Amino acid sequence: MSDDPLVAGVDGARGGWVMAATGTAPGSPVTFTLWPCFPDVWAEARSKGMLAVAVDMPIGLPTRNLRRSDIEAKEILGPRRSSLFWTPPLGVLNATDHPEANRRSREDTSRGLSIQAFHLLPKVREVRAVLTPDDLAAEARPQAAEVHPETSFAVLAGQPMSASKRQPAGQAERLAALAPEFDNLDPAPLPLSGATPDDLLDAAAAAWTARRMANSTALVLGDGGVDATGYPMAIWA
Repeated sequence: MSDDPLVAGVDGARGGWVMAATGTAPGSPVTFTLWPCFPDVWAEARSKGMLAVAVDMPIGLPTRNLRRSDIEAKEILGPRRSSLFWTPPLGVLNATDHPEANRRSREDTSRGLSIQAFHLLPKVREVRAVLTPDDLAAEARPQAAEVHPETSFAVLAGQPMSASKRQPAGQAERLAALAPEFDNLDPAPLPLSGATPDDLLDAAAAAWTARRMANSTALVLGDGGVDATGYPMAIWA
C-alpha cells in the first residue's frame, strides 16, 4: 500500500472506533486498527494523507422530515431495511436520556425516536465535534462521508445480505462479498480487542465505499440537501 494513496472505513465499536485502511487500487490489502476516540481517527487520516474516510455514523441530521438518503437506502436494503434506523433529528442531538429525546423527536417530527437511534447520539456528537461541513466537501482531503455498511454490502453484492451480520452465516456471507476486494481477507480478519467480527466487516465495507469515493465511482444517495448546520444529508455506497 506504500505507493497507493490510502482511504479508510470507520465503524463505531465497544472499544472506540475501528479503522480499516486500504489503498485505492482494487484488491489492495486492508489493515485494521482500533482508536479510542474519533479525534484520533481523524488525526491518523490526516497524517497519512488519506483521500477519503467513510464513517458509519449519521452526520447530517434532519429537522422535521425524513432524509431522502435514508428512504433510498431502505429501498436498496429491501428485506434488511430494518438494519437502518431513521436518522435522529437535529433537535435531539443533546438530549440526555431517551424519554427526553423521544419527546423532542415527537415535538419536531411527530415521530418517536427508537432506543437504538438514541444510543447512536454520543458517537454522532463525537463525529460532528471533529468534522466540519467543509470536511465533507468534494475537494476536501481527506473527504469524509457518511456510509451505512449494510447498504454498501447490498451494492457490492448486487443484493441485500440474507442473514444477520451477528450470525456466523451472515459473517461468512459478508466476508465472501469482501474477499475479492481485499487480497488479505481470506480467511476472516484477525480478532481485534475492543471490537467484534461484525465491526471489522462493517469497517471493511465502509473502506470499500471510501475507495469508490476516491475513484469517483461511489453511489450517493439523497437529494443533495444539507441540514440546518450545513452538513450533507447523504449516504455513500
